[in-house]
Amino acid sequence: MMVSTDERLTLETRLGEAKLALHRLEIGQNAVTLSYDGESVTYSGADRASLRSYIRDLETKLGLRRSSRPRGRGVSFG
Repeated sequence: MMVSTDERLTLETRLGEAKLALHRLEIGQNAVTLSYDGESVTYSGADRASLRSYIRDLETKLGLRRSSRPRGRGVSFG
């Protein structure tokens, strides 16, 4: 999917904000709020998986990842 320069800049900004929000949750902040397109979403520590999914989606749109689906771990027998 090709994105325009303006769309890319917007997505990169959102990705940076989302990664910072996840970092804040990881270091113990109780809740973080992200705002985009006139809407706000508040994530708490319990919402880490949802925030990680949002980050994967943004990375996919930017071409930094092939799929927004998390990769499964292979099984090894040893």
